[in-house]
Amino acid sequence: MNPESRRSLIALSLVCAVVVSLCLVLLLPAEEPVSAEDLHCRLDSLGEDPAGPADMRERARQLGALFYGDSDECREFAAELTELHLACCDVDFLLVYNTGGFGGGTMADDPEWPGVLEGIREELAALGYSSLVVEHRRGSGGLMGFLDELDELGCDYCDKAPVLAAKLAFLTRYNPSLRVITTGRCFGAMISNEVMELEAGNPQVYSIQAGWPFWYTGSCGERTLLIEDNGLRPDILDSRGVLRFLWALGEANACCLPSSSPPEEGSFRALNWYLKAPGHTYTWGHPGVQSRVTAFLREQFG
Repeated sequence: MNPESRRSLIALSLVCAVVVSLCLVLLLPAEEPVSAEDLHCRLDSLGEDPAGPADMRERARQLGALFYGDSDECREFAAELTELHLACCDVDFLLVYNTGGFGGGTMADDPEWPGVLEGIREELAALGYSSLVVEHRRGSGGLMGFLDELDELGCDYCDKAPVLAAKLAFLTRYNPSLRVITTGRCFGAMISNEVMELEAGNPQVYSIQAGWPFWYTGSCGERTLLIEDNGLRPDILDSRGVLRFLWALGEANACCLPSSSPPEEGSFRALNWYLKAPGHTYTWGHPGVQSRVTAFLREQFG
C-alpha cells in the first residue's frame, strides 16, 4: 500500500471512529452520579479550622474516600489536594486548565488554551490580583483512556466532574479569600460546566468556557462565561444535530488528509491525528475570545 493510500485509509478510519463515538455518547445510559448534596454533606462532616498540614491531609483523605474508598488513589488525591491548598495560600485566584479532546492531553500539547490562560492572568494582574494556574488531568490517554472518556461523555462527566468539584469546594472552604476559575474548551468546557452546576451555591467558583459540542445541553449561570464562536467564523461543533455536524465534518475533510499537527482554521484530535473542524479554534488573539474574556473579568472582579 502506497503512502497516499495509507493516509486515506487512516482518514476514513478516523471519520468512522468519530461516527461510532458520537453514537456511543448519545446512546449510552446515564449513571447515578455523586450529587452536590452528597458532596457538601461530606464536606460539612470534615469540620472547620484544621490543626495543621497533617490534619488537612486527613480531611482531604476523608473527602477522597467518597470517590475512591480506602485506596492508593484516595491517598494520592489527599496528597495532591493538600499540596495545592498550601500553594494557594498566598494567591487571589486559582485558574484550572481542563484539556479539550479525550482527556489525555496536557498543556504542553495544547497550542491554544494556555495562551488564553496567560491572557486571563495578565488581565487579573492589571486588576490587582495574583493568580496560579493548575492543570487538572482527567484522562490517561491511549485506547483505554479514550474508552473511559467516551463513557464519561455519555453521562456528562457524572464520575469525573464531582471529583474536580470536590477539590474546588475543599480549597475554597479552607481558604475563604480564594477564588477559582475553572476553564476549558470543547470537552474541557463540558466538565467545567458540570463542575459549575455542582458548585452553583459556591460564590467563590467561576468558569470560562468555549466551544461546547452540539449535543451538550447544560445551562450557564451568571458566574460562567460561554464563548460559542471565536469572532471570525462559526464553530463546526456548534452545528445543530448529528447529521449537520457529520455533513460539515465530511465537507471539511473530503479533499485533505489527517495531519499530525492541528490546522490553523480549527481541529479536533483523534488519537495521534487531527481532523479539520473549521471555527473550532479559540486563542487569545481571536476577537471573540479576548474581548469577551476581558469584559467578563472586569465585570466580575473590576
